[in-house]
Amino acid sequence: MMKNPFGNSALVNPQYRYALDDWNRCDDCFAGEREVKEAGEYYLPRTEGQMADPQFGRQRYEAYRSRANYFNYFFSTVTAMIGIMHREPPEAVELPERITQLRTCASSDGLPLSDILRRLNLLQLVHGRCGVLLDVPPEHVSSGSVPRMTLYTARQILDWECGPGPSSVLNSLLLDESGWEKRGGCWEFVRRVRLCALSPDGEYFSCAMTPEEYSVFCSAPRRFSAEWFPEVHGRRLHRIPFVFANVTDCCSDVQKPPLLPLANVCLAIYRGEADYRHALFMQAQSTLFLKGFPLDSPPMMGAGNYLHTESPDASGGFLEVSGAGLQEMRIAQNDLHETARNMGISLDCWSSSESGEALKTRLAVKTALMHTVAETGGKCIDCLLRIAAEWSGADPGEVVFAVNRDFSDGGVSASDVRDLWNAKCAGLPLSARSVHDWLRRNDFTGCSYDEELESLRHDRSGL
Repeated sequence: MMKNPFGNSALVNPQYRYALDDWNRCDDCFAGEREVKEAGEYYLPRTEGQMADPQFGRQRYEAYRSRANYFNYFFSTVTAMIGIMHREPPEAVELPERITQLRTCASSDGLPLSDILRRLNLLQLVHGRCGVLLDVPPEHVSSGSVPRMTLYTARQILDWECGPGPSSVLNSLLLDESGWEKRGGCWEFVRRVRLCALSPDGEYFSCAMTPEEYSVFCSAPRRFSAEWFPEVHGRRLHRIPFVFANVTDCCSDVQKPPLLPLANVCLAIYRGEADYRHALFMQAQSTLFLKGFPLDSPPMMGAGNYLHTESPDASGGFLEVSGAGLQEMRIAQNDLHETARNMGISLDCWSSSESGEALKTRLAVKTALMHTVAETGGKCIDCLLRIAAEWSGADPGEVVFAVNRDFSDGGVSASDVRDLWNAKCAGLPLSARSVHDWLRRNDFTGCSYDEELESLRHDRSGL
C-alpha cells in the first residue's frame, strides 16, 4: 500500500497530513526489523565518522545497521492485548432476520462478524484510528442483498468533510483503494480512490476513480458517469454508511496512536543497540601499527606470515579501543528494555504476597486501554449493524451487540480454592452454592450447581 497516493498533499485532509508520520512509524514498528531497517537513516542516522567518509561511509553504515538488533515489544504488546480482548466471544449478538447472515459473513471478503471486530480492534491499537464502510457492490445486487462491511485503515481514509454541529454528519469521504491486481498474468499495483458523498437529493452514492481523475474533479467539480447509488431491497440511504473507530470515540477527528510512546522506545532501543554493537565490534578489532618498515605493498597478516626489516628504528604493535563507555551503554539499554516491558501488559513480576485487591487494581490499570478500545469498537459495530438493519427494511431496535469486557484470567489457582474451602470449613459464612458460583466465574467449571451435584451423585454410584 502506498503511504500517500497523491503527489499533491493538499488533496488529503490536514489532520491526515499531520498524523501520517505517526501511522507510518507505528506500522513499521509493528511489522518488525525488516521494515525498520529498510527505512535506513530515517530511524538510524549515520554517525559523524560515516558521514565524513565519502569513500567507505556507505559500506560502514550498512555494517553498522546490520549489526543492530530490533526488539519488537510493539508487536508483542499488540498481539497480547488482542489475545486477551478476544479470549471470549462477544457477550451478545442479536440481529433482525433480514441481516442475520452478517453474523457469519459480515465483510466483503466473507469474514464473520467476530473477525471484523478483531481486525478493527487491532487497527485501533496500532494506529488509534480506522473506519468501516457498509456497501453493496453492483455485482452483488439481488433480491436478498445484505450490506457488507469493508474495513479501512487510518492511511486509507484520505479526506472527509462533516457538517456543522455536534452531530458531525459526514457529507463526503475519500478512501484509498489502491492495491495489487493480476492483469494479463502479471501483478500490477493499481492506484484507485473511492469518493463517497451525498447527491443534491441527499442520497448516498460512491464512485471509483484514479487519483489523477480525482485531482481533475477537485479543480472542476462535475457529475460522474460512473456514479453508483447502492440499493438494498430497493432502498437508498440518505447518509454515508461509514463509521470511524478511534480509541475513545467514533468521531471524525484524528487521535494519537495509543502505543506511539512504546514505538518510540522500541526505536530508541534499536538506535542504542546499533551504537552498542558497533562499540563491541570496534573493541574486538585491533589495528596494526608499524614504524620504520619500508612497505611496497600492504603487509600480509595472519598465521604463517611475518614482517622483517634491518632498520634498528623499526617497531610494531596493535592499537585497541579501550571500551570504557560500554558499561554505561549497557546500563542505558537495560533501562530502555525495562521501560518497554513496563509499557506493555505483562504481570509477570507481581509478588506472591500481593493482595487480591492490589492485583485487581494493577490489572485494571494495565487493561484500561483495552477496555476503552473494546467499548469504542463495540459502538462502531453496533452503529453499522443498525444502519444495515435500517437499509434492509428491518427494525434497528432489534439489534443487540455487546463486546466481551472481562479481560482478567481470574488470577485464581488451586491453592486459592483450597484456602477458600478451608475458610468455609472454619466458619466463614459462605454457602456451598456461593462457592460453586465463584468457581464457575473463574472457569473451574461450566456446570450449574444442580448439574454439579448430579454429577457427584453419579460419580459416587459408579464407585
